Amino acid sequence: MNETVIRTEGLTKIFEQGKKREVVALNEVNIDVSRGEVVGLLGPNGAGKTTLIRVLIGLLTPTAGRAYVLGRDVTEEIDYIRERVALLPQEAGIYERLTARENIVYYGGMYGIPEEELQQRADRLLDIVGLREKEDYQVKGFSGGMKRKVLVARSLVSEPEIVFLDEPTTGVDTIGARVVRNLLKKLSSEQNRTIILTTHDLNEVAELCDRVGILNEGHLVAVGKPSDIEEQFKAANLEEVFVGLFTGEGVYEQ
Repeated sequence: MNETVIRTEGLTKIFEQGKKREVVALNEVNIDVSRGEVVGLLGPNGAGKTTLIRVLIGLLTPTAGRAYVLGRDVTEEIDYIRERVALLPQEAGIYERLTARENIVYYGGMYGIPEEELQQRADRLLDIVGLREKEDYQVKGFSGGMKRKVLVARSLVSEPEIVFLDEPTTGVDTIGARVVRNLLKKLSSEQNRTIILTTHDLNEVAELCDRVGILNEGHLVAVGKPSDIEEQFKAANLEEVFVGLFTGEGVYEQ
């Protein structure tokens, strides 16, 4: 039986905007994720994807319901969770005056990784993301895609059990995106890491994801293997499901 590493039960998050207005960002979301799965979160902007991730890593407190990561309640044992997960936000900051290697090593040092081991991990990650020849260059001169590669490598230096990625290939060229995707597949298949990613790229979903969760206005409207969701809505492909759900054109749940 696969180990469940993420579970939410009726997870709800409401933001108050002024005295009389509330925004329901998550509305009774129930989802389980097993170790080693790659799960994609789909939905238009404002659907609740990033809010869900922020709750799971303790940046936001649920209004109602429960969330468990690695068997621990996010409202009670978040320090334990944070030591074992990593987040790459869409707008992640980078130290532009540091080199590619220094960015990775500096970040890894925050986790108390011994220096020799830290340098070895940096070597592996720089090779994987294709930046070994640029490791001693300050990143201020890097392209957007190259900076994204540094950020991906940096997020993996702690060897987290669960990796949360918000639009992981944003700003990365075609070759760089392929490198990132291959890395994520390797982490899942060979190292049994669990990966949760948000994306608008349905080709990325088809290539990477074991299952997909589709969010709309805080509701988890569908979850399952892409092929199962296509069958559920009698659609030819996931794009047809996605467009149909958010435009009302042509898909109906069976």
